[in-house]
Amino acid sequence: MRKRDVNLFGRNTGKRRWKRENKRHLHPFSRWKKKKKKKGQGQPEKQQQRNKREGHNPNERTHNTDVDVCWELMSRWFREKDQNFSHIGECTSLLPQSLVDPRLRHGITRLIWDNFVGSAFQSIVQMIEKTGRRPKDKESRKEIGMSEMRLEEFLVECEKFLEILMVSVRDMPAPIDFQQDLLVEMAYSSFASHLHQSKSAPRQDQLSTLAARQPLVNFHLVLHHQHLALAVRLQLITGIRFHPLRNLFCVTGNRAFFAPLDSHPLIPLDRVDDSILEKRHAFLVKVAEQGSMEERKLARNLETEWKLTVNEISFMQALASFRHGNDHQGSLELASCVRDDRSAVALARVLAGRLIQLANEANKRYSTAHSQYLCGLAGEEAARVELYEGCSEDDPLIQSNPKTWKEAVTSLGRAGNSVPQSAQAAIPFVRMNDIAKLYFGAQWVNN
Repeated sequence: MRKRDVNLFGRNTGKRRWKRENKRHLHPFSRWKKKKKKKGQGQPEKQQQRNKREGHNPNERTHNTDVDVCWELMSRWFREKDQNFSHIGECTSLLPQSLVDPRLRHGITRLIWDNFVGSAFQSIVQMIEKTGRRPKDKESRKEIGMSEMRLEEFLVECEKFLEILMVSVRDMPAPIDFQQDLLVEMAYSSFASHLHQSKSAPRQDQLSTLAARQPLVNFHLVLHHQHLALAVRLQLITGIRFHPLRNLFCVTGNRAFFAPLDSHPLIPLDRVDDSILEKRHAFLVKVAEQGSMEERKLARNLETEWKLTVNEISFMQALASFRHGNDHQGSLELASCVRDDRSAVALARVLAGRLIQLANEANKRYSTAHSQYLCGLAGEEAARVELYEGCSEDDPLIQSNPKTWKEAVTSLGRAGNSVPQSAQAAIPFVRMNDIAKLYFGAQWVNN
């Protein structure tokens, strides 16, 4: 043994130095142990199983990034609505394309609507409802923060946000129903609370986590707001002076507007009064007359959403003709309609209004029971009905339509008698036939 291999304490260091220098050659698996992983090679199977067991999602980081990008785009748009207007379009394009998870997509869209878009949409609707016209540029910049030339584009983006919410709710998977052991549930909750309170626990205030916890919106309430957005946009495009809230929606429908989207107010949608249906129809007719092909297509879409079908439109035209005393035209239009009990009830109300006018013309008074029945059935129709007055003396329809209220009652009684499809809907016609026969000797049904 060489002298330099012995240290001051008499220990042999040469053998240890030789082992240290030749350690790689002594290890039987050294060539595999030191081998580097090739580029592009995936995680080992054990690591993948560990990640799966711990709940790591490979797309989680991408989703978090997309959520942050959408939020940042809308934040910049909210600060400078005119200069950064393109950001809102980029956000509505990114949301359905990048966020595959419907709950995450629903949550971030809900946060964006509640914090940025909903207030601006409400301001636009309230300004138009107040004045009945398009806001001026100065008013728009003061109340909304953007030029009035941007209003139509902004309403298009509002419709896209609402559509994303409805699609996300529709695609949401149903919750899994399972029964968990009580001890397992207590252990899990105790561990989760301990993990939350510990300093090493991950932060729970991430935007994606907040978005995933958002309560689901009410599908029909979102659809209700989308109808309003489309109607207001059509009004702005065509330049119609109109009050959309009071004319296109009933009192119950107006109360549901601008409520939290996860609330459940009463929403009538298409089940509204006939007067509202007529105003909706008149509005869409004006849009079709003054708008382009694109606006006509949007009007047809809204017509379908409101269930103003061809039969509904034809019947409303027939009903309007009967109100104006044009029984000839009303009978022709009624012949092309589908007969149902709802149409029978509407015609019965017009007939009751004509009977009230007939009593006024003949200076007769009904009994208390008959008067209450006719007034309750007619409602507003008592003030709407009238006899036909032609535009000129040469109008051929003057000879084809009834000239007195007695003729008008008999004419409408005959036209509407075949409309009811059930015995319940036919009762008003039978009873009013008896009243007309008792007081005026007029009848359309032989008892």
